[in-house]
Amino acid sequence: MKVLVVFIFCLVRSTFGQFEVPDALVEVFRPRGLRVSIPDQEGIKLFAFHGKINEEMNGREGGTFSRDILKAKNGRWTFYDANARLKEGDILYYWTYVDYFDGKNKLGYPNDDQKFVVKQLLDKDGAAPSVTPPTVTKAPPQEHTTLESGCKASVTTKVNERVCAGEQIFHEDFTTFETNIWRPEVKFADKPDYEFVFYRAGPPNLQVKHHRLTIRPVPSDAVFGEGFVSRREKVNLAPACTGVHGSIECVQTPGAFLILPPVTSAQISTKGKWSFKYGKVEIRAKLPKGDWIYPELYLNPVNEEYGPGYASGQIRIAFSGGNEDLCRDLRGGCILGSRPAARNYAVKNIVKNSGSWSDDFHKFIVIWKPDQITMMVDDQVYGNIYPPEGGFVSEAYNLDLVNVERWRGGTSFAPFDKEMYLVLGVGVGGHCFEDRSDATKPWTNNDPKSQKKFYQAAAQWGATWSNASRLEVDYVKVSAL
Repeated sequence: MKVLVVFIFCLVRSTFGQFEVPDALVEVFRPRGLRVSIPDQEGIKLFAFHGKINEEMNGREGGTFSRDILKAKNGRWTFYDANARLKEGDILYYWTYVDYFDGKNKLGYPNDDQKFVVKQLLDKDGAAPSVTPPTVTKAPPQEHTTLESGCKASVTTKVNERVCAGEQIFHEDFTTFETNIWRPEVKFADKPDYEFVFYRAGPPNLQVKHHRLTIRPVPSDAVFGEGFVSRREKVNLAPACTGVHGSIECVQTPGAFLILPPVTSAQISTKGKWSFKYGKVEIRAKLPKGDWIYPELYLNPVNEEYGPGYASGQIRIAFSGGNEDLCRDLRGGCILGSRPAARNYAVKNIVKNSGSWSDDFHKFIVIWKPDQITMMVDDQVYGNIYPPEGGFVSEAYNLDLVNVERWRGGTSFAPFDKEMYLVLGVGVGGHCFEDRSDATKPWTNNDPKSQKKFYQAAAQWGATWSNASRLEVDYVKVSAL
């Protein structure tokens, strides 16, 4: 088989639309009882659980607990052992498996090498568990200390150093592209959003010109030639890939219904170069217009101390779909997980009375405090976000959050109490758009063929793309509180 090595000037990013086994919710009861479950989804035909206590699994062995679940109940596929006795500090090593029917074939999908540390025992009531109020630390009060420069210290930190209250700690007006500040992503998309794009490091997707950053999504066939997405050649982005080398972030091989991403785009970030905790972020930008296009104006965690992906949180500075029926709705706030409830719980929105948010430039503002996040557009507040009593971790069951036990070790605002870096980009498709009951969305999010179905609908969405289908950023400012 031929190997196609794509060099830095034409590097790209995407993800295949394979079914992903949902993360399991693990519940341990007193004095005994173990429940492991995943949410029901259309197409799931079987759920299997295999696990051991305080002993690692030897590959996909049967384990102490081993059972196939053939039917979902109350919206979940659930393994339950009433006699299992675990105590705080025990480690459950396990793997799960799902039979999934995509409409034509039933395929098996494992989720290997999982681990759960028992932090608390739940009361058993025969239904939903009663969650013990978590022990969390209140956000520390702002210290009114004086720095060596003589100024009053802010609660804000910049690259883990204290700064002066009210100080502007970041200002980018895109006179040039500063490689010591910005890192272009060069990789295929993977979790958690599965957007249908390659992210590239240069034109026609990424340009800095006339004091303005422009990021434009372009169909892959228009960049690399007709039929590019369905070619049967391995695409290897190494050595310039910014993802995990050897993973699907850097290497993909099309086959059957798995195609290369139908769209190229760009994303830049200050990851590994600049970060901060708490402050006011202001971005003046014009959002992209066109079906299934959206801006990526994010704050992402530096070290993912609470876990990978959304387990460590994401703050969306501005999000608006480019579709005609979506572009009047501006959304922003905190993302707690990949499922719809967790994506929407701590997000605020404002609807434009006329026109769309992509018609002109606007100021998108986030004020991030230790106990509150305020969302603004053009100096108008459209939402305030506060942690619930007991912190966001107290909503783990209601929001179907998994693997968030580490939040208990943070403040009441965990996971939004660690340094974050800036992200600017444009995404297309993927899981940022919820499924619809009509036929207006050409794919469903958990369909392994989702990317191919999106590509097959190119005539529809492509007709809505124009010169306005681009993100333009005038400036980015960050100030200390």
